[in-house]
Amino acid sequence: MERSGHFQRRNPSHSSPSSSSSTSYRQSAHSRSNRFAKSAPNSVGRRISGHQEPEAAKNEPSDPPAIAGTCPFMCPEEERAQRERLRDLAVFERLNGNPSLSSPSLAVKKVKFHVISHYKLRNHSSFQDASSLHYLNLEQLTKSLTSLFDLYEVNRSSNSACENEAEFRSFYVLLHLGSNSQLMGESLSLWFRHVPSSIMRSKEMCFARELLRFFRFGNYKRFLNAVAAEASCLQYCIIEPYVNEVRALALAFINNGGYKLHPYPLAHLSNLLMMKVSEVESFCNACGLETCTDEEGNKLLPMKQTTFCRPKGGFMRYGLMGLDQFEDQLLNCAAGEGE
Repeated sequence: MERSGHFQRRNPSHSSPSSSSSTSYRQSAHSRSNRFAKSAPNSVGRRISGHQEPEAAKNEPSDPPAIAGTCPFMCPEEERAQRERLRDLAVFERLNGNPSLSSPSLAVKKVKFHVISHYKLRNHSSFQDASSLHYLNLEQLTKSLTSLFDLYEVNRSSNSACENEAEFRSFYVLLHLGSNSQLMGESLSLWFRHVPSSIMRSKEMCFARELLRFFRFGNYKRFLNAVAAEASCLQYCIIEPYVNEVRALALAFINNGGYKLHPYPLAHLSNLLMMKVSEVESFCNACGLETCTDEEGNKLLPMKQTTFCRPKGGFMRYGLMGLDQFEDQLLNCAAGEGE
């Protein structure tokens, strides 16, 4: 009894360190619960009613509000496959309303949107942050293409190709024309192994592979002729920035290889570069080369000029003879409506 009475009379201020730490922990947890309670709609009513809640209920944070996803990008293949197994596909991802089967149609629209945006952002470089937007759009284009290729494989019943699959496969090859191929990840030699043989033999894929070879070998004449003769509207959206690079290469060859006493007529250069005569002079000036006029009023390009250079800010937009209908269509259409 004496020991019991002694414990009853013990001063709380002499409590052990462990009890003090536990008390401070409960106080910090209680303060955190109060912060969560401020956002709860019924917390005020509980305080007004005067009812005392259990300590565990006070320490438990209120449920956060539901979050609605707004991600505009295609889900990775593993996640999409899992949602197909769980019959958890969104309405816009379902094929014929089937919640366990997805469709490539949405991925096709997304790829078209990013391809046309790729063209438009290149031709609106005066916009603020245009270069960063172009880079981000290129990243999303490669992701959308990867998702589309995965959907092609999932929905493939045999070695046959889906509608327009060959053209969309060729986009992946054409994106390797420039220095942005590092964004593509897998090398072309490895990627070709996964492409069905019927796609590899298609005219769209043969065109893309030949164009890549012409570009890397510096065969500017066959490159420009092939683009004018075979490129589709969406393919041209990807190829267009490299047309001026090939033209600059051709101009450098002509300037260095010509005779100094025999200026090159701009009319001949116009046919070679497949651009209007009125634009050839502007293009030569953009490359640091001067032009002159002979006694008959013909525009000429003097040879062996040492001032050749590519413009730091890039070339302005120059048309390609034979593809004017593409440019008019792309400049007037809304993004995502490419044929």
